Amino acid sequence: MNTLTVRRSGHIILEDITFQLNKGECWMVVGATGSGKTTFLKALAGHFPTGPDTLYRRAATEFVSFKEESSQFSYSGYFYQQRYQATMADNPEGSDAGYKSIPTLRDFLQLTDSPETESLIERLGLTPLLNRSFLKLSNGQTRKARIGKALLRHPSVLLLDNPFVGLDATFRAELTAWLGELTNQGLTLILVREPDDVPSFITHVAVLEKGRIKWAGAKEQYQAEAVVEARTVLPLLQTPPQPVDFLEAFHLRNVTVQYGETVIIKALNWVVQAGEQWALIGPNGAGKSVLLSLLYGDHPQAYANDVSVFDHRRGKSGESIWDVKRRIGFISPELHLYFPQSLSVRQVALTGLTDTLTPPNRITAETESDLLNLLNYFGLAQFAERSFGTLSAGEQRLILFIRAILKNPPVLLLDEPFQAIDAAHVQLARNLLDSFTHKTILFVTHDPLELPDSIGQLFAIQADSFGK
Repeated sequence: MNTLTVRRSGHIILEDITFQLNKGECWMVVGATGSGKTTFLKALAGHFPTGPDTLYRRAATEFVSFKEESSQFSYSGYFYQQRYQATMADNPEGSDAGYKSIPTLRDFLQLTDSPETESLIERLGLTPLLNRSFLKLSNGQTRKARIGKALLRHPSVLLLDNPFVGLDATFRAELTAWLGELTNQGLTLILVREPDDVPSFITHVAVLEKGRIKWAGAKEQYQAEAVVEARTVLPLLQTPPQPVDFLEAFHLRNVTVQYGETVIIKALNWVVQAGEQWALIGPNGAGKSVLLSLLYGDHPQAYANDVSVFDHRRGKSGESIWDVKRRIGFISPELHLYFPQSLSVRQVALTGLTDTLTPPNRITAETESDLLNLLNYFGLAQFAERSFGTLSAGEQRLILFIRAILKNPPVLLLDEPFQAIDAAHVQLARNLLDSFTHKTILFVTHDPLELPDSIGQLFAIQADSFGK
């Protein structure tokens, strides 16, 4: 790659990049949120038009992205709540009643019968999920599937964008060991990840800064820069907080969610009092996101169970789904996947006021002030009128975080909110959450280091109690 420059929507994302990848090398690419890491991998994979003598690729290359968009499957063809509708085990044709055909995991992987294939799928823990709709896999399961699909094609070069994001600690360790084995067998690898931990199989590190390669060299010469906590004044929301007019935010009694023979949640009991702040942890596939969907009103089986939200039994109080959503700020990896890329950053943040994917027609002066202050706080004000799709995954996640808190709700449901966000921005977000001393917060994470200091209670769910 010689002096490559990549522009998106008129904005320079990468500038004058020169890079050479040699057979057998294993590179780790690091950099702040928005530094161009994902675009760098996409450029190497040939996803952008390049001029003559700019990019030379002499080996079979596979790119595993943060988001699956291909001729086989695109989230733009579906809507967010659809993943909770109909059945978890789709019909033999892989389609839900009334919807367009949705591929199963088996379809997505394009499996062939061979001992090698069976071994790989078993190692990924995907064998029990092969007949499940791809749309309804958990975030971690989906990432495993993408990695598996790439490996099934036997690439010589594998490009992995944040491969450990969304994976539980056990599988992160297993994947690290597995990638080490593959590199010993001759796989050439580039992966994007945070600089806090350099896997043993890495040979080289490249540091991106504002679309340029700041430093590149052997792993032994690399020194991660210390994270300097920004001395930024916390924004004080001008929008009046919604009243806390409930004693129990959530109360679940003997709740079970299943589709046919597939049990997702079994006999779960949990009470969250107003003002409590909980960490929700558990391995991939344990049912964490499904649990939040029951509380947020997206899952229809909330009505078949004894689920009380804001002191009222769902389905029996006359309270609508919008009455529930109005008082909850929400973010999840799945919601991120479905967001329209054409909306402006400002419009995306404002959709939090309607609890839909559509911004409101009018907003108050207080909301306008809060939005500007929050964008400034995270260093994103210059992107306000940019289209959401031109931002990096980490920048998009920060905008969705702002979306969740903009209406100043009494409850926040935060499902892995810090995915793909660098340590400095994570600390800013943690500080902000710590300032919300009167809010009820449920925070899902695989990394306890992400938790705000204010989180004082833990609810752990285990995969052996839940359907795979």
